[in-house]
Amino acid sequence: MRVWLLATAAAFHTVKKDVMESLDATGYSTTGTLNTAEYKIHGVEFGLAGNVTSKLSVQGGFALMNSRVLKSFTASNVGKGLSNFPEDTLSLLASYKVTPKFTFGGNLTYHGKQYNGGVEAAQGNIEVPAYAVVDVFASYKFSRNLSARLNIGNVFNKEYFLSVYNNAGKFAYLGDARNARLTV
Repeated sequence: MRVWLLATAAAFHTVKKDVMESLDATGYSTTGTLNTAEYKIHGVEFGLAGNVTSKLSVQGGFALMNSRVLKSFTASNVGKGLSNFPEDTLSLLASYKVTPKFTFGGNLTYHGKQYNGGVEAAQGNIEVPAYAVVDVFASYKFSRNLSARLNIGNVFNKEYFLSVYNNAGKFAYLGDARNARLTV
């Protein structure tokens, strides 16, 4: 087997106009919404994927991003970042083929801190902490047409929040606790 690695890099800049905004702080206004907001997101992303050896393959990515509200019905939102938007993320996956039939590996996912708010809204003042989660897997190929795979998510049972919304009160969405899936 030939050893190869692919490295990628990208820069991006996106502006979204006519974003829907609620007329009150809950996000569920009975008085309606306006298409008055505008925001931008820009950043860079780096990736690496390939076979380090004939048995070890890796892939990973790292992104640094920045978001800013450019226009809003609520003047104090202008200049804030977007809610539930981590400005740095990282993902690393490694897979090791022990035999032609048995493979195992793991994944590390990291999301930087973010702040509460509504959907496509300016960030609030509640910080949602950064988190890192480790997942592992093992697979076995019994035959050409039959294989099994065991995935264990959040191996260390880390409690983490995916997001926190203001809509109709404050709701925090927890990430998955330790879990296992067996597929055949």
